[in-house]
Amino acid sequence: MRLRIYDATLTEGTRGAGIQFSARDKLRIAVRLGEMGVSWVEAGWPADRPEDAELLRTARGMSPEVVRLAACVEIRLGGRAAGDRALTAALRTGAPAVTLFAPVWRRRSGRAGSRVPEVLASALRRVRAAGREPIADLGDYFDAYREHPTVALAAVEAASRAGAEAILLSDTLGGTLPGDVEAGVAAARRVARAAAIGVRARDDAGLALACSLAAVGKGATVVAGTVNGFGERCGVTDLVSLLPALELKLGRHAIREGQLRHVTELAHFVAELADQQVPRGHPYAGRDAFPEEEQERPALHHVDPAAVGNRAEPAMSDARGHPRALRAARELGLVPAGGGGARRVVDKLAEWEKRGFRYEGAEASFDLLLRSLAGRRRPYFRVLTYRTLDVHRPDGKGFTEATVEVQVGGETIHAAAQGVGPVHALDEALRQALEGHYPELKDMRVIDARSRNLPGFAGSAAAARVLVESGDARDVWGTAGVSENLLEGVCQALCDAIEYKLVKDQVVPRMRKQRGRS
Repeated sequence: MRLRIYDATLTEGTRGAGIQFSARDKLRIAVRLGEMGVSWVEAGWPADRPEDAELLRTARGMSPEVVRLAACVEIRLGGRAAGDRALTAALRTGAPAVTLFAPVWRRRSGRAGSRVPEVLASALRRVRAAGREPIADLGDYFDAYREHPTVALAAVEAASRAGAEAILLSDTLGGTLPGDVEAGVAAARRVARAAAIGVRARDDAGLALACSLAAVGKGATVVAGTVNGFGERCGVTDLVSLLPALELKLGRHAIREGQLRHVTELAHFVAELADQQVPRGHPYAGRDAFPEEEQERPALHHVDPAAVGNRAEPAMSDARGHPRALRAARELGLVPAGGGGARRVVDKLAEWEKRGFRYEGAEASFDLLLRSLAGRRRPYFRVLTYRTLDVHRPDGKGFTEATVEVQVGGETIHAAAQGVGPVHALDEALRQALEGHYPELKDMRVIDARSRNLPGFAGSAAAARVLVESGDARDVWGTAGVSENLLEGVCQALCDAIEYKLVKDQVVPRMRKQRGRS
């Protein structure tokens, strides 16, 4: 039976220290996961969090084949009315699936939840009757199975009889050993009938991946986890490590055919949106995961790096290019399949990355850079000067004014605009200067902008990386800028966003020559 993945990056993943996603970030991640073939994406608690309800409503028009979001509901054994209201709120969002969280073991009292089967079964039947996929998440299942196996298995059997699409057995404390997981999964399968048994492992003992693989070995067909293992405390099962282990080691497929080669890209994409970095030694997706062959010692890789979208590189070296550089350049037809052109792309990208550029989440800047390296970047405009002025008032109604001087063709244009902060003001001024020559920019907008200092010892003088997300009526794209001057980084990212809009719309440039960044 084909395996299925239950992703919790948008919920459990955000409980990790320093992990935050905007509403737009969550939707982008959910769509990316759906493209890869993840079966369910846990989207949040609509009864308790308005932002989660809004996310689910926004995605309502999306086909379940694109992304199948799951709304979360906690089963409350005492306050039945409160539980009913939460379930009603979840169903109203139109989510294709609803996950019902039921604790089968009360850690504080040390007692099993004897009423869980009855209440859980009633809620599952209600979800099924509404035409949604009901999923049961049995909290503390493995602790309960060890102490009170009869009660734990009664919850599994009740969920199965009530029509659960999948039953997730949760190791809530994260301390269960793989052998105990095998025993608990095997017992659950015996009473589950047609329902799929899944595992949801935490990494508090450093065993989440091992426990998940052990569960699959005993017949579990659903595995829950998050991208990069993000989660509270020590994290959870890392899907970036799990998916290659399943497909390349066990021969079990859990995502669409051919999508495994995008797993490294997925790891860096989600990390970038979370303002994190994928550790260099991360299995499969890390930059040091596959050392390059040396003359004295041939490289021995446990899998083909290309199978997971990575590539062999010199261990612990910063003189390298983007892992996707050659493949992306070839897909764009910018370099031949081999030869010096490919090496030139990698060397130039290595130089830029040493300055702090990263292109996960900034695919548009990456595209423009490759075009520049291949001599195919067309000049649309050149920013000559820019300035911003912050105006503060005692009543708090201040504003920012931006002034720009832009050259388009043989004409120099001056423009000024006011905005809420320097990003907004500079964006308004740039587009005011350019829309007369490029009316295609009128339907473009900045959706999100963020910045962070790059690692180092320069403190407040460190270079900052700016990430800007832009969109129009058809597309959304990301651009990046890096500079010791935050405003310069903002200007770089905004200019790339405008230029990419013109490139993708196949607009004819109004000038002949432009001196680009080098």
